[in-house]
Amino acid sequence: MLFLARFSSLTTSSDRYATCAAIRCLIAYAEGLEDCRIDVSVTEGAIVLSGSAASDQARQRAISIAGEYAGTRIINNIVCPS
Repeated sequence: MLFLARFSSLTTSSDRYATCAAIRCLIAYAEGLEDCRIDVSVTEGAIVLSGSAASDQARQRAISIAGEYAGTRIINNIVCPS
């Protein structure tokens, strides 16, 4: 998987917007996540993932992608079917 440069600092609003946009794109185009509806935001320096995933495996993949790219704390608010 191709990852762009990491953003370890989310101190400016442009950093936050760029990081969220990059993670959204990586998740949107990742194999196996086609049926997911995941939003990305930043709260108090942490990446927040919310929305829905088709399976627990898809949810874990999205969390992994966000963590690898952002290099910061990830808050998981993604729901998936039981």
